[in-house]
Amino acid sequence: CSISFTLYFSFPLSPLKIQRTPNKIPTRIKIPRDRIDNGNNLGTNFQPNSHYFQVRVNEMYLSGSRQWFSKYDPLVFCASEFIYNKQIETVPFLVGPSLVEKYGQKVPNGMIFANTRVAGLHPYRGGKLAFSLILCRVQRLNYATELLKLVESTASVVDFSTSLSTYSKIAGVVLDGLESLLGLGKTESLIGIRQEFDPSAGDEFKPGFFALIDQPESQLDVEQFWVREQQLVYGPSLATAKPFREADYILYSLVQTSERQDETTLPFYPLYEKVKEAATIPNPRSWRRAKANMLTLLQNLVISPDLTPLQVRILTNKYVAEMRELYAAAVKLGSLGAEEFDIGNLEDSDINTILDKGVEILELEL
Repeated sequence: CSISFTLYFSFPLSPLKIQRTPNKIPTRIKIPRDRIDNGNNLGTNFQPNSHYFQVRVNEMYLSGSRQWFSKYDPLVFCASEFIYNKQIETVPFLVGPSLVEKYGQKVPNGMIFANTRVAGLHPYRGGKLAFSLILCRVQRLNYATELLKLVESTASVVDFSTSLSTYSKIAGVVLDGLESLLGLGKTESLIGIRQEFDPSAGDEFKPGFFALIDQPESQLDVEQFWVREQQLVYGPSLATAKPFREADYILYSLVQTSERQDETTLPFYPLYEKVKEAATIPNPRSWRRAKANMLTLLQNLVISPDLTPLQVRILTNKYVAEMRELYAAAVKLGSLGAEEFDIGNLEDSDINTILDKGVEILELEL
């Protein structure tokens, strides 16, 4: 299998007026796993409903020779297309100086933006994943700079990794703002790529690192590119290679994981907090309320577009066990003096004994 790339210099999802398209073809590289320091740990082929994915811009190198940040603002535009909640979603995102300057720090010359997530974390539901990346420079004029800041701030106001349904509602605003920015006549697109991974077309769809370099391949030895600590380096070996600084480039990656660790930020989590609250009140009525909330939570987990079936099972078993332990601890605490109680000494046999005393045990089988 092979990965196919299609190079574009005008964005296909919206009639963006990108000015002064490049007159040379940049170099695009898929870094082999044996030239990546953690290549053996990147993961296997993506499987529908088993893996989560994210796209990261690991490096956006801005060459000092182009007078970045003195006469120009940099801009990387990314748009990702994938199946989410049974339909194809397009998620735009912008990476630029406002990510740093919003903290009151002026962006220095030759700024490197490292490991910025531009898509995900989302379950892979099958079908194709496509994303477009465009590196631009915007001339430093007040109206252009202010518009750039407005578009960037709009794109970052909602976390697309946990609130994609909300983020989709402002996606049109981001695209319209970018189109206006690129129509000012003071914006230049330097390099761009649209890349699709489509297993049904025979594409190899697995995690990896990719580089898009604003320099013809004839001037580079692609065999000397490596990735070390998620940074593009150049040289005869991984150990001796130096950071690549000969041209502007984007180093980006497709990342895979089997579980997400941010469930506390997902929409269903407040319901689990209600489960815990009810489970800490030591009476049968509260226990029934905890079980009822747990059943509702299970329904939310099962239909959540943000979880894989495997993680639904893992979280359900975890939440049920924690609910039972909390209730058992509450009952024991209510019947003992505080000096006699130590939750660290609560054994499984204690939990079962307490729950068996006239309290119905919730049983869930997936």
